[in-house]
Amino acid sequence: MTPRRPPRDAVRVPLAWRALARLLPRDFRARYGVGLAQFHRDRLAEARRSGESRLRVGRRVCADLLALAVVEWWHALAARPSVRTVSSPTPRLSAEDRMSIIVQEAAQAVRSLRRSVAFTGAAIVTLALGIGSTTAIFSVVRSVLLAPLPFPDADRVVEPDSRKIGTNETSSVTYADFMDWRDQHVFSQVAVYQPANMDLTGPTEPVRVSAAAVSPQFFGALGVRQHLGRPLQAADYALDAGYAAVISDRLWRSQFGARPDIVGHVVEINAIKRTIVGVMPADARWPIDVDLWVPLRIASELDPDLQRRDNFVFGAIARLEPGATLASTGAEMATLAARVAAEHPDIRGGVTTFPMPVVQAMLGSTTPRALWLLLGAVTLLLLIGCVNVANLQLARAAAREREIAVRVALGASRWRLVRQSLVESSALGLAGGLLGIAIAIWLVKGIVAIAPQDVPRIATASLDRWALGFGLVISMGVSLLFGLAPAVHAVRQRDHLAMGEGGARASVGRRGARTRRILVTVELALSVVLLVGAGLAVRSITRLRRVDTGFDRRNVLTASISLPGIKYDTPAQVVAFMYQLRDRLAAAPGIQAAGIASASPLGAGGFYLGREMVAEGRDPSPANEVSINWNVATPGYFAALGVPLMAGRDFRLTDDTAAPPVMIVNQTFATRMFGAENPIGRRAMSSRDEKVEREIIGVVGDVKYYAAADSSRALVWVPYAQHNAWHQGIITVRARGGGVNALGVVRRELHALDPNIALADVVTMDEAMSRSMAGDSLVAILLATFASLALVLAAIGVFGVLSYAVAQRTREMGIRLALGARPRDVRRLVAGETAPMVCAGLAVGLAVAFGLARLARSMWYEVGPNDPATFVGVALVLGVVAIVAALVPARRAARVDPVIAIRNE
Repeated sequence: MTPRRPPRDAVRVPLAWRALARLLPRDFRARYGVGLAQFHRDRLAEARRSGESRLRVGRRVCADLLALAVVEWWHALAARPSVRTVSSPTPRLSAEDRMSIIVQEAAQAVRSLRRSVAFTGAAIVTLALGIGSTTAIFSVVRSVLLAPLPFPDADRVVEPDSRKIGTNETSSVTYADFMDWRDQHVFSQVAVYQPANMDLTGPTEPVRVSAAAVSPQFFGALGVRQHLGRPLQAADYALDAGYAAVISDRLWRSQFGARPDIVGHVVEINAIKRTIVGVMPADARWPIDVDLWVPLRIASELDPDLQRRDNFVFGAIARLEPGATLASTGAEMATLAARVAAEHPDIRGGVTTFPMPVVQAMLGSTTPRALWLLLGAVTLLLLIGCVNVANLQLARAAAREREIAVRVALGASRWRLVRQSLVESSALGLAGGLLGIAIAIWLVKGIVAIAPQDVPRIATASLDRWALGFGLVISMGVSLLFGLAPAVHAVRQRDHLAMGEGGARASVGRRGARTRRILVTVELALSVVLLVGAGLAVRSITRLRRVDTGFDRRNVLTASISLPGIKYDTPAQVVAFMYQLRDRLAAAPGIQAAGIASASPLGAGGFYLGREMVAEGRDPSPANEVSINWNVATPGYFAALGVPLMAGRDFRLTDDTAAPPVMIVNQTFATRMFGAENPIGRRAMSSRDEKVEREIIGVVGDVKYYAAADSSRALVWVPYAQHNAWHQGIITVRARGGGVNALGVVRRELHALDPNIALADVVTMDEAMSRSMAGDSLVAILLATFASLALVLAAIGVFGVLSYAVAQRTREMGIRLALGARPRDVRRLVAGETAPMVCAGLAVGLAVAFGLARLARSMWYEVGPNDPATFVGVALVLGVVAIVAALVPARRAARVDPVIAIRNE
């Protein structure tokens, strides 16, 4: 019967349905076409009443069709005629009979698995661990690396950066370069921004807020629409306009209780009354993780600091022109940079600019490598689990050889046996997948809790519909993967051999034993690869924990402050506040030493400023310059931090604007600038900005500046009193009773001077050390966990193969013992079967691990990819585990009673 054609407006919606329907059999369309058409009309009428879009209706219609097609496919599968010895016409089964057969086979599979409780439990747990771990890491990878960014056409949003030609080191941009891009229309929209910390006056005490001063076109370049209110507009940038601000969804909820009338509300930020004009969406926090956006007001773009071509202090964000590509835009930027380099060869020689894709700029290079490494590790763990379950399935299939042979003799087709095996595997995969998803939920929460805070979008990681779909797909995929071996075994089995005795069955057993040994060898090789990766990560983090940071971390507390410029508007006021606060802290009970600096080691906070310095009497050229990190500090800072003074003296209160300019340098700076000469009394200057000759009055030891894994850097400190107003500072105190105990003292003394200044980023140096290693620690912990599971699964695989071998050779063992063999000879015979599997697995695994480790060499700290201790340790550990796993079957074989063994046969 030809299906009735649905109305025109109903058919127009699901175009994909019409295309798919033509691919289905004609009897299928005849059976379901009229019903589907009526169903579509009902759906369309319902959508019109509710205002639902035609696109969503079409999607649901196509999903219903696919679901119905899957049911029809199973019906056709169940109705496939069996291959019998004597061919005979097969009557056509009704749909009810076909579905009944499918239900019967599913019920039979469940009953069969329930009879083997130990096998079923081991298989489900093994699969759950592999599927759960893989799903969890996939969720993190998708959230951080693959999920679309929360603004339209994110692939056309870029971050303009500067880079030295021939290197991979990138830096921020100059305002002069930004003006070139804007005026030459290199981008559709382009903006610059400067990060800042601001204090929001709260109901009880001030709160530190991460902020950014942004230029016009910032929100236009991102293309993000405000959740409430409006973005910053051109009128907000006028010098005589009111102070406007846009806040994040997080700040709106945490500090203002998500009040709906927030737009137009006036708050005090850094002693300035600002009007909140908009609230950003919850997931829009890029390009920097801030909670407050304010206008970057420029009095005049002719300002010398803005015109300088070496003042790389601005971040940038831009959107490509319509029709422009990343390559064409990069070429245009490189042309402009080459022109600037030709005009200013002394400061811009060898420097170019380029557009970096927004995702790459956000993630950096370390985060993607670490996440792909973890995903590869859990994939290996999943494969190990599949191999283990396949081995268990083979052993179980071998034990059921007589049963399968009887079923074939009674008329069961080979295809039905294969289908039965795959149904059992699917049931195991589904059960393992459901348990694995529960494990993945717990594992994702754990990863988010211990992950470094600076990993972009890690907080959004969760088991969404994509992760759940991924878990379902791999559950079904691995069920087919580990169910393939027993299915093939069922097809290739010969009835007369399976039902026979003696040599025939022994031949079948030997063939199955070889397959199981090969699978165990593969499992051991995969375990070696995972163990080597975990070993390298653990050795790397161990060396990081033992690294010499260059100072005494015990009992040291740091916290940051920021003085509002509108209140402390002169350098004298800033210096007076910093020195007075430092003196009060140094004199407070329980404080051994105190100081304030612009930045703290181990990346614990502050402003890290890069500059170039040249020694007195040398030409200010790139060949004579030394790249340094510029810091500002008060007297007592080095004593509070515990940095040893190698030569010279510390800062004094007399080192002010009336005294000669001075500075303290570290050993790396002294060596790079003056070699083996004594640097005390020598002079050097910042050749591109300050251009003031400063005398070196002290040399301190090197410290780990950005992180525990940081290399040696040239560092310079100048007195607060001899530097232009630096409104930010990192308070550093060394307490007698522990760093945490000093927090109350610091808060009390700060509020005694100014109760409206917030104390933020409070951390001890031990916590800063742990934070700087958080990413490496997370990788090491997860790899060690996955490797431990792989080791357990490998031991189970060896144990299972040898146990089955002992069970199959019970009669042989009994005869050997009856003929005079000693128990230790039998134990040696069984244990000897372990050596070929272990040696082959180690050889293949170590070779593969050596090649893969070289690809990930940048992930490890001072550990080579061919680290001998790791490779030897892995070989020893896996060998010991295999021997221990072989002991139980070997001892069982040695205790066989010859009389009982022969009588049972």
